Amino acid sequence: MSFTPAFLAELRDRLPLSEIAGKRIRLTRAGREYKACCPFHNEKSPSFYINDDKQFYHCFGCGAHGDIIGFVMHHDRLSFPEAIEALAAQAGLQVPRDTPVDREKFDQEKRSYQLLDRATAWFEEQLFASSGREALNYLHGRGLSDEAIRRFRLGFAPNDGQSMLRKLTSEGFKIEELAAVGLAKKSEERNEFYSFFRNRVIFPVGDRRGRIVAFGGRVMGDGEPKYLNSPDHPLFHKGKLLYGLSRARTALNSGQPIIVVEGYMDVIALVEAGYSGAVAPLGTALTDDQLMILWKLLPPQDARDPTRDYCPILCFDGDNAGLRAAGRAMERALPLLTPSQTIRIATMTGAKDPDDLLRQSGKAAMDAILKQAKPMIDVIWEMTIAGRQMRTPEERGSFIAAIKQRVGRIGNESLRQLYQDEIQKRLSTAFNWRADNASNQNRDNRGNNNRGGSWRPPQPPMPLINRKLPPNAKRLFEKAILALMINHPGLFADFGEDLATIAFLNPDLEGLRQRVIDILSLESQEPLDAEELYRHLSHTGEALSGGDSSHSGLEEVLSETTYMHVGFARPGRSLDQARQGWKSIWNKYLQEQLQVDLQSARRRYAEESSDENYTRLMTLRSQVEALLTESGEPNGSDTLLSSSQE
Repeated sequence: MSFTPAFLAELRDRLPLSEIAGKRIRLTRAGREYKACCPFHNEKSPSFYINDDKQFYHCFGCGAHGDIIGFVMHHDRLSFPEAIEALAAQAGLQVPRDTPVDREKFDQEKRSYQLLDRATAWFEEQLFASSGREALNYLHGRGLSDEAIRRFRLGFAPNDGQSMLRKLTSEGFKIEELAAVGLAKKSEERNEFYSFFRNRVIFPVGDRRGRIVAFGGRVMGDGEPKYLNSPDHPLFHKGKLLYGLSRARTALNSGQPIIVVEGYMDVIALVEAGYSGAVAPLGTALTDDQLMILWKLLPPQDARDPTRDYCPILCFDGDNAGLRAAGRAMERALPLLTPSQTIRIATMTGAKDPDDLLRQSGKAAMDAILKQAKPMIDVIWEMTIAGRQMRTPEERGSFIAAIKQRVGRIGNESLRQLYQDEIQKRLSTAFNWRADNASNQNRDNRGNNNRGGSWRPPQPPMPLINRKLPPNAKRLFEKAILALMINHPGLFADFGEDLATIAFLNPDLEGLRQRVIDILSLESQEPLDAEELYRHLSHTGEALSGGDSSHSGLEEVLSETTYMHVGFARPGRSLDQARQGWKSIWNKYLQEQLQVDLQSARRRYAEESSDENYTRLMTLRSQVEALLTESGEPNGSDTLLSSSQE
């Protein structure tokens, strides 16, 4: 029985040799390798070494040498086909049969890799030609040297839509082959092909072995889209790959952390600064597959140095989009957490992204950001408590239900129980505050800093978002965005993350918000229109309330009282009108939140000029400035809904 080279390569890539060998022999870390006493001859001191990067083992005592397949054959006394069957089962791969079709597929993949590498070289040539002068100046202006540009194989796609096609087809590649890997696209108006990337700086994207499989193209001016990525094709699926992955595979061996950032330039800036473990998604939010890829980079649990933290750090921009991305990543990771695979989340301060921070403040500032990365338990607590007044039993009950619901999504049973125990401890500490204060009232009167008997939750060191609107304005805001989303479900594609990151004070409206998210986030269904969404909400409302026709606030939201204040939420308004309305009230809402937090941060810094309070103050100032710039307003003094009148 024979197997295709492509299948064997995939098998070796999916299963690190150290992981398979570590289940059979005791391994210890030795620099970039692992060592052990050789399982193939008797010895007292280790001379057996495993190198995951090179995918082989070698014994300096007996000379045993081979790859993962050879190891399993030799150690488990299996034939070649038996070893393949055993390893494929562990890797979750279907064992293929070598047929002419399989061989043809492998040959075509090999040719596609050659084509993509040749295209990369052509883009590089154009960058340093006269036509690429503007692109080269742009990269120099972003702080990149010629050495760095060549290191990352950056290039330029001229505005001419035919020159690359002519060059590559003259070298023997077919136009259909270029189209198959996303380099060419057929015109909808004429029976001809043109270059997919035009007048853009080009970032080649490598697979886990460093082979070029796709490209990202960035405009140099204000054009849209800002970034254009290769379409998916047989060698490339954007949700299953990370920019910089091949380099990050070896980063841990040199003691570097795995850092997930948002853009190509962030990765390049971090690698140039010495953080070789930097990676980035490819134009999408972080996916389940990408999280699993990150965790597969880590050594086996029993082979990890207990003095090191191997946890990948997700580092997001300090603007509101970055905060929403952090929340999204947290929700995405929850069901996948295990004792050996988790994440930390760091939020940028002062500068907008890692590229800016490194250029403005240097590596020490980046080190400080990474050092403050929060573990998942703190992220869950802070994101759930954000925006809650916690003044009434109902508000506190809503918070408790929300945080327990989040922790309950952890798939690993033992870890879920540990999280539940930790959350219970924090809740006990928080909700015992009133009793402690009451019993110590006399001591307070003698100089303790407590003020009265009202409960307040413990303040996190740096909450990601804090919302403290007056109840009346908050309730109107809650009704407004619910009416917008229910009457215009098409908004969910753009603003679903906004709706998911906020918590409502009113229990009925909070329940309705959660039902809207649950219904609209179902990936298996076709997009709903307003009538279908209303029908779903009415049905679930009756089921939850035992048949109550009020549907837990649905009719209140879709009432004339709401539309008097936010006319653009009416059913008859266009989607563009609704979209502009959403942006208007959401930005003003965030402005008021940030202004309140900024005033509080100023007071705290005036009382105690610590590094922590200074960092918080600078972060909030940066967020306020970014939001005002985004909204195009000179200040944030307008009231929440002042521009939302009909």
